[in-house]
Amino acid sequence: MTAQRTITDEIGEIGVWLTGEFDGRVPTTVISRVLNASKRDLEGRIDPEESGEMFYTLCRFRLLRIVRADQQITVKIPRRSR
Repeated sequence: MTAQRTITDEIGEIGVWLTGEFDGRVPTTVISRVLNASKRDLEGRIDPEESGEMFYTLCRFRLLRIVRADQQITVKIPRRSR
């Protein structure tokens, strides 16, 4: 008898992959929020057999957008007049 993987197992594994991939670029708290929001957004909307791949794709896309947005932000500190 073989043990069947559950979507929860897949999501946990995907979370580990994405945490490793985005380590140092995105805080783990943000990664966790992206994972939870993506799971909520996909629940009941797609075929359970496709959910792991779609979940990974959606989370990775969202995390990449966060990284790119962060890279585009520039902070200019005005010089103080004397």
